[in-house]
Amino acid sequence: MTNLRRLLQTLLFISLSTLITACGDSANNHQQTNNTVAAKEPDPIAEPDTDEPAPTAEFTSADISLSWQIPLSREDGSALPMSAIAGYEISYENSRQQSTVITLNNAESNSYKINDLPPDDYQFAVFAFDTNNAVSDASPLVTLQRTDFPRL
Repeated sequence: MTNLRRLLQTLLFISLSTLITACGDSANNHQQTNNTVAAKEPDPIAEPDTDEPAPTAEFTSADISLSWQIPLSREDGSALPMSAIAGYEISYENSRQQSTVITLNNAESNSYKINDLPPDDYQFAVFAFDTNNAVSDASPLVTLQRTDFPRL
């Protein structure tokens, strides 16, 4: 990500995961971003239906749930008490390099839901910041591709 914030002091590594839910769908339509979805092979015996046009698969917006582990120590190995953590920043960028930063001023937060995210390619990262405004290195990037979004 080209527009991620530069850091003054680092906290320990933060892991990040995502969960995609189709907007308006039931809870049974969850997809982990690290899953691979196999394409359905066409039936070689079935004859194509020429009376109906082939459906176009339109991608739809989705609710994205991000979660991370709260850091317990700084990169230098020193303890990081919960009282020293002030919160987190979630940064994401789309394929047009438009960035969004969400600040959570709650040390006990370890998840966040972004509602109705439009289909696109995204990169997400989480930063922790402490009560002295020192900011961690970015978590490893989580990539979400347009093709990961649910289809209508």
